[in-house]
Order: sequence, then C-alpha cells, then structure tokens
Amino acid sequence: MKRFLAPAAMVVLLTGFLLWWFSPGQVLKRRTLSLLETMTMDSSAGRSSRQLGVYSLNALLASEVELETPSISQANGTFEREDLESAFTWLCQQANKTSFELERFDSVSVAGDTGEVVFLVDALVELPAYRPADGTYQVRFSWRNGDDGWRLERAEWIEAAR
Repeated sequence: MKRFLAPAAMVVLLTGFLLWWFSPGQVLKRRTLSLLETMTMDSSAGRSSRQLGVYSLNALLASEVELETPSISQANGTFEREDLESAFTWLCQQANKTSFELERFDSVSVAGDTGEVVFLVDALVELPAYRPADGTYQVRFSWRNGDDGWRLERAEWIEAAR
C-alpha cells in the first residue's frame, strides 16, 4: 500500500500544478509578461535582434487593438496589428533603450472568453530627442480568447501618482 502512496501523491500534485499553470488567469499573467519583455530593448542590443520581437508581438495582438494613453496623444486610437508591428519596427530602429518592468499585478479577472489584467509598470522609452514614457503607469490590458489563443484587444496606460 505504501508503494502506491508516493506515486499517487505525485500525480495529485502534478495535476494540481498543471491545472493552476494552464488556468486562464495564469495564462494572462504570462502573456502580459511576455508582451512587456518583447517591448523591452537593451541599449546594447542590435537593431536586427530587436526586430525579432515583431514575431512575438504578432502572436500577442488581436487583429485590431485599441490604445489609450493620455501622455502620448498620437498613440491613441484603434490600430490594425500590421500598423502596430510597423510602429514597433520604427521603435526598434529609433529607441536608445526601452524598459518595461512589472511592479505588481493588481488584478486578473476572466469571464468566459474575455480577460482583464490590471498592473503597475515602471516604463522608460528613450528616443534620441526625448522620452515619451518615463515613469510609473497603471495599465489595464483587455484580452480575448479565440481560436488562436489569448490576444490583446485593448491597452490603457495611465500615469500613476508618485
């Protein structure tokens, strides 16, 4: 009997871990982190290695994404995925450095095929002439689950009080 107890406990633990790992809330957290990592570019990285992030970006964005940010007026509106990929390519070529460091997750909610992740991020986008983003932001990502997985549909960035 004792011989079966250890394997049975391992199966229960592994099953519990897999249920947690593949739960929609955990998937949305990982996709959010993946998007932040894709948008982060070290100053020492070459342009071609930076542009490899376009492939990761493509897998995370819906066909249309609504952006709202009070600090960068030209970044507001609804954009097609291809437009955002072009903008990211431009950013890869122009930015001295970008950094998006997650401070904390405030909430993760899932209702059917939609999900929302609210988090605090320390963001820096350093271009040659100015910094369009430099500070702490409260961010709300809205995700939709479709045939090809969870895709970002809306991102709202609000500068957080310091």
